[in-house]
Formats: sequence, C-alpha cells, structure tokens
Amino acid sequence: MKKKKKDNVVKFNNVTRINVAVVIFAAIILYVAISVIISIKKQPLTLYKVGESRTDNNINCTGIAIRNEVTVKTNKSGHLAYFSRDNEKVRKQSAVCAIDESGNFLNFFDDENAVNIELTKSDYQKIRDTISLYKNNYNDVDFYNVYNFKNEVDNRVLDVANQMLLDRMSVDKKQASALSSIYAPISGILCFYTDGYEDKKVDTLTKEDFDKSNYVKTSFSTGDIINSGATVFKMIEDENWDIVCRISKEDAEKLDPDEKIDIVINNSNFDIYVPFTLKEDGDECILDISLKKYMSTFANERFLSIEIIMDNFEGLKIPNTSLVQKDVYLLPIEFATKGGNDSRLNKVYKKAVKEDGTETIEQIKLEIYKKDDKYLWVNPDSFQNTDVLVQMNTNKILDVSLLKSDKIYGVYQANEGVADFIEVDIVREGDEFTIVSGGGSLRKYDNIVMDSAMVKENQTIY
Repeated sequence: MKKKKKDNVVKFNNVTRINVAVVIFAAIILYVAISVIISIKKQPLTLYKVGESRTDNNINCTGIAIRNEVTVKTNKSGHLAYFSRDNEKVRKQSAVCAIDESGNFLNFFDDENAVNIELTKSDYQKIRDTISLYKNNYNDVDFYNVYNFKNEVDNRVLDVANQMLLDRMSVDKKQASALSSIYAPISGILCFYTDGYEDKKVDTLTKEDFDKSNYVKTSFSTGDIINSGATVFKMIEDENWDIVCRISKEDAEKLDPDEKIDIVINNSNFDIYVPFTLKEDGDECILDISLKKYMSTFANERFLSIEIIMDNFEGLKIPNTSLVQKDVYLLPIEFATKGGNDSRLNKVYKKAVKEDGTETIEQIKLEIYKKDDKYLWVNPDSFQNTDVLVQMNTNKILDVSLLKSDKIYGVYQANEGVADFIEVDIVREGDEFTIVSGGGSLRKYDNIVMDSAMVKENQTIY
C-alpha cells in the first residue's frame, strides 16, 4: 500500500494587513469633508475698513431782514441825480440827490464834459462779492433771483456814475444850481431801492412774505426819470435790526432759548453770537434773531441765507453692528503702579499663596482701556475674583470682589487675524452708523469685524 504524499503547501494565517498610507489618506479625506461641511454651514465673516467721517448738525434757513427804514419821496418830476453813494452813511440834512427839471441833466455826461472815473479796489470787491453770493445760492427753482442779481450788479456799477456826477457838479456850478436837491431827513444808511417790506415788523410778517417768487425789488440810479410823489431813496436809521426765519419744530427743539446761537449770514467769513426768540406758528416756528451791528453790511439784502452753527462731529465711522459692550472693573488709581522701564501706571500688586501655605506678593500687568483722575478701566480677565490687591506704600488691601464695575463700548479689531477688543468713545449715533472719536486706539483703515455677534474676543479669524 502506497503512502500518500504530503502536499508541499505552506499555510498562512488569514489576517488582513492594514495599509498605513490608505489610513492616512482616508483621514485626510474625512477631515477635508468635515471642514467643507462646517464652512458651508458657517456664515461668512465680513470685515469693515474704518473710514473718517465729518458731519455737522447745522440748521440752514432763509431769513427776512427787518430794519427801521424811512422812505423819502420827491414832489418834482425829472431826471434823478445822486450826490451820495448807495449804502453810504450820511448826516441829517445832507444833500442826497436832486431832480433835474430842465432836461439838461445828460449834459453832465457828454463826451466833452465827462470826467474819467476808474473803479477802485473796493468797487471791484463789492461786484465780486455780489456775483459770488449769487453763484453760491443759485438753483433752477429760484431762477427769478437772476433779476435781483442784475439789479445788484447795476447798482454797484452805477455807484461810479454817481461819483462822476459829483465831480462834474463841483466843476460846473451853473448847471448844478438848476437841480432841486433832496436832503436826508435823519442820519443813517442810504439805500437806493424799495421792495414793499419797509413798513413790515417782526410780528406783522406772514408766511406769504417768505415766498421769494413774489418778491419785487425796485432799484434807483442816476439818470432815472422820476415822477412827482415817487420814492427816490430810503434810509435805515440805526444798527438795530432783526432777522426773522421760519424753521421746523424739529429744528426748533435743537435750540436752547436760554442760550445764544452762533450764525453765519450769506456764507460770510465770520460768525455772529446773538440772542433769539422762538414762537410757534402752525406746523412751524418763527425764529427771531436780534442784532445790534452788521446791519450796514447787509443793508441791500432783504432775504438772507442763515446758517445756525450747531455741534460739528468729526471722527471715525463704524457700523452699529460692529459695536460690542464689555464689562470692566473700575480700579482705584492709587492701587496701580509703574513697572520696570515702563513709565505708565499699568501694573498692580496682589497677594499670592505658595504651595507651602506662605503668603507672597506678586506683580501682575493690567490691560487698561481708559482712565481718569480716580479710576482705571481694566480688563476683568486680569484678576481672579478671589484676588486681594495690595497698595505697597500703605499696605492697604482691596478685595477684587469689591471692585466697582462698568460697561464700555468697543469693536473687534482684526488687523492681525485675531479679534482684539478695542475700546471706542462714541461721539454720535445714527440709524446705521456710529461716529467714534479718532483719538483712541482705533485708527483709520483698521479692519474691524462687521458683525461683532459672530465672534468672541481673542478668537482666531483667519
């Protein structure tokens, strides 16, 4: 009987071997997948670049000038000739103008007798000011002002013609004697125009009087033909005058009747600090500004552009959503000390207990947001609630648990990829943006977190 041959086969344990490379690759795939899922579910974080903002709260309105005005008429007919200049101050019984009944008036200005008069620097300046004021206040809606502007420029130029007449009359006494002179009834400022507002008073102005589209200004100049009974000039008696404006009740609430207001008239390069009164009139308020000088500067103007200077705000503009409140400790300033080469009060001493139970004194550095003469506003993370602070030179102690607390506003600065809390001083709050002081740690062009609710302090952002 033959023996069976043994199979020449080696048997191995049926154990699956783990490929390390496959495991690592799978882990990477899993990590990436989880990161993608988290990033999809996570809302994107938006940063905001801080910019500057300049905002004023000024009130702009139109005012009507109310003065003590006296109109002067003539009982003669003929050509009008002025001896004085518009807006000039004259004494009582001074010869202001004359009426030429003979018809020889134009002889004063013929080529043979004319006297060459050049515009002075003051004349040029007045004309430039008139043109500049018109350009600054022009708009298509109030196009009718172009006619008033034309009259103003004509008056400025014709002032020179008046001076020419005076010079010529001083030479030709015979023709000068043929004129019927008209004299100033009072001392005051001359004005060569009328507009129907001469008899208006502060309490007689109506809402319709403020409608400039109905305003008509009639100017007089040398050479005009005047009928008997017509007004030839008017005089403003003194420097006491009023500017009356109509403003909204909302603007009126910004004004304190017990204080004076700071105003600028017709965009002039100076402001005036004056008293005022307010009176309700329907859905608006009447603002009466009383003045005792500067009348002659604006004597030829009835409607005035008034800017009431309020608080001006200048600082950094940030979204309201960026603001975050932080609880801080108020540390009495006498407990703070300087440390090392640092000249600032930014350290404090506290009691500490070693492992063997003995007490020792430790110095810790503070994160200070702001200070005044009494307190330092410090980050509460600088302490444990059980800490005891020590004033070294007096051995006075203070439990941290007894420190006063306060709230401050700040933003999360993200310049370094970490949400760093930066304290800000709010200057003005709006519906969407807030103006903060530019004198703190926050600077123009800093990146801050747009929505502070999406991060926590010291969180890594990127």
